[in-house]
Amino acid sequence: MARKSIPEIVPQDPGFIRDPDGFINVPVSKETREQLHALKASMRVSSQAEVIEKAIAIVSAIDAAVRK
Repeated sequence: MARKSIPEIVPQDPGFIRDPDGFINVPVSKETREQLHALKASMRVSSQAEVIEKAIAIVSAIDAAVRK
């Protein structure tokens, strides 16, 4: 009897940057750059842009909650 094949689960890109609108290029301190790299590893994302996108989303949600 033939075994049914199990469909392979392929993780999909969450698409943090769905509609890119530009680039930011700002000077940062050594400590900020190091923390950005640490957050990248902690968040398990592949780019600094994803860290910034997530951080802005988090801070914006906190800001919105405080304003209520």
